[in-house]
Amino acid sequence: MTRPSSVIPSQAAGRTLPTILLGAAMAGWGTIGYFTLQASASPITIAAWRCVFAVAALLVLAKASGSLAASRFTARAVALTLLGGFALVANWVLLFTAFKSTTLTIATVTYHMEPFFLVALSAIATRRAPDVRSLCWLTAAMIGLLFTTEFVSAAGVTSVGGRWDGVAAALAAGGLYAVATFAATRTEGIHPQVMTLMQCALGAVILLPFADRLDWSGTSWMWIATLGLFHTGVLYWVLYATVRQLSVVAIAALSFINPAVAVLTDIWVYNHPLSTGQIAGIAIIGAATVAVTRRANRPTD
Repeated sequence: MTRPSSVIPSQAAGRTLPTILLGAAMAGWGTIGYFTLQASASPITIAAWRCVFAVAALLVLAKASGSLAASRFTARAVALTLLGGFALVANWVLLFTAFKSTTLTIATVTYHMEPFFLVALSAIATRRAPDVRSLCWLTAAMIGLLFTTEFVSAAGVTSVGGRWDGVAAALAAGGLYAVATFAATRTEGIHPQVMTLMQCALGAVILLPFADRLDWSGTSWMWIATLGLFHTGVLYWVLYATVRQLSVVAIAALSFINPAVAVLTDIWVYNHPLSTGQIAGIAIIGAATVAVTRRANRPTD
């Protein structure tokens, strides 16, 4: 059987297309907070059934493409995939908990320490210090995020109040997401569809015993189904197909697209006007992302 075509062409096509596709996936994930709140279910219930819907979609895709047969299940690849899957599922539960335990602003800002965790993991694993200029641009993107979410504004800094449990959950979720992403960059042989399928199957097995039943009479299940079919089945397939072709720094920079879109989604849904600070913040994130990805995608990297 011929190897199924990946979502990304060969390395000869360069890194531009993977960069665009991962950026699009990050933009799609920017709507997760809204879908989570609309689902009106417990964090474990949302995460568990998200996995179930994703498994259903990915089984069809894997069977149709032949990606299961084409994958090479070495001990290292399986171990990294399952490690990433455990980190990913735990990340979802903690992030959904953060959304419910604190404000979307605080949860978003805290969670997006994740790019720095990812760069740190790479530096530890490769014993190579990250590029200083790229780190400066990542820091600029973080500053842009603070203004975009209005965590920092003319009125001062948003108070966390007594919602430190939400902050801790978001911080832990960001760390776990970095682990899952880094593990994916080191995994070879298993097709991206199959990686996501294995991880979601693991999540379903772990979480379903603790999850509530779906309410099929309302709309909650539709929001969860979208999280499973689109935000997981499709977008994680794109993630795992692209991270193998991009540098860790480029992946970290593209991660800031997620919160920028999350803020824009909130503004669009609730008809809030963009403030001057938010416009400046989004511009800073855009400039930093372009600068880092262009630098990281040079042939000399």
